Amino acid sequence: MPKRTNGEGTIYQQPDGLWRGEITLGYDSNGKRIKKVFHSKDREKLLKKLNDERYKLNRNIITQPSDYTVAEWVQFWLDNYKKNTLKSKTYDNYEYALNVHIRETIGGLKLNKIRTDSIRQLYNQMHKRSLSASTIRIIHVTLSQAFEQAIKNELIYVNPCKATIRPKSEKKKVSAMTVQQQEAFLKGCKGYTFHNLFVFLLNTGLRVGEALALVWEDIDFVEKTISVSKTVSVIVNRDEDADTRQKTVIDTAKTSHSIRSVPLNKSAEKILKQQRANGESGLVFPSKAETFLMARNINRSFKDLLKAGGW
Repeated sequence: MPKRTNGEGTIYQQPDGLWRGEITLGYDSNGKRIKKVFHSKDREKLLKKLNDERYKLNRNIITQPSDYTVAEWVQFWLDNYKKNTLKSKTYDNYEYALNVHIRETIGGLKLNKIRTDSIRQLYNQMHKRSLSASTIRIIHVTLSQAFEQAIKNELIYVNPCKATIRPKSEKKKVSAMTVQQQEAFLKGCKGYTFHNLFVFLLNTGLRVGEALALVWEDIDFVEKTISVSKTVSVIVNRDEDADTRQKTVIDTAKTSHSIRSVPLNKSAEKILKQQRANGESGLVFPSKAETFLMARNINRSFKDLLKAGGW
C-alpha cells in the first residue's frame, strides 16, 4: 500500500452507524504513521472536521509531535547539518545568533508551536534595541535555514520566517575621504605602529583582513598587481587542547567578487618594498613575532587616529 502524504485522510461508516475519519499528521522515526481520528453521527459534519484539520495542517497549526524547542532544534541543526559545510566564521555567526539572541527569547518555545507572529515580535524587539540590520539578518538566516531543515525532517510544515518582514533599518551613509582628508590622514598617521598598513589600505582599497592575509607570492612587482583571494578571520577555538578562546585563521574570500586583482600604485609599491626590507616573514604585514596582526588592535589604533584628527 503506498505511503499516505501528510493531510491525506480516510472516511467510512462503522458497524455501529458512526462515521469515522482519520487524517495523517506525519510519520515517526520508525516510519509509523501518526494519525488523528474523528467521529460523528453526521457524515457532512465529519467531512467539515477533516477539512478544517487539513487547513490547520497546511497552515502549520498542527504537526507531528516533537519534543524539540526552537533552541534545541537550531543547536541540533548546527551540529549535524552545518558544522562541516560552513566557513568557520559563518558558523560562529550562526552560533552567536543562537546563544545571544535566540536562546533567551523564542528559544524555549516548542518547535511545532512557533508562529510568524513570534518571529515578527522578536525582530521588532531587536529593532527597538537598535541592533544593526546585519545582526537581524544573521538571526533571520539562522532561523529560516533551521526551519527549512525541520520541514525536510517533517517536524513542521511551514517556515514561519517566510511570511515575516524584517524591520527596516536606516542605512548608514558612507562617504569617501576627500583629497584634503586623505592628505591630512597620511600626515597624521606618521609615527603610528600601523603607519605602513594604513598607507597601503588607503592606496589599494583592500579590507583589513585581506591585507593581513597577503603573502609575498600575492605581489607581482613586474605587472604591478596584487592578487586578493584570502582573508584573515578570528574564530572560536574549538580545538580540544585549546588554551585560548579564539584563534586566527586564513579563510577564502568572502564572495566570488572578492577574488580580484588590484593595481599597485607607486605609493603602495613603496610601502611593500619597505615591508620586504624589514623582515623575512612570508606575510606582507606580520606582527613583530611574525604572526598575524590582530584586527582589533588595528581598528583601535585607527579610531584613535581619527579622534586625534578631529574626525
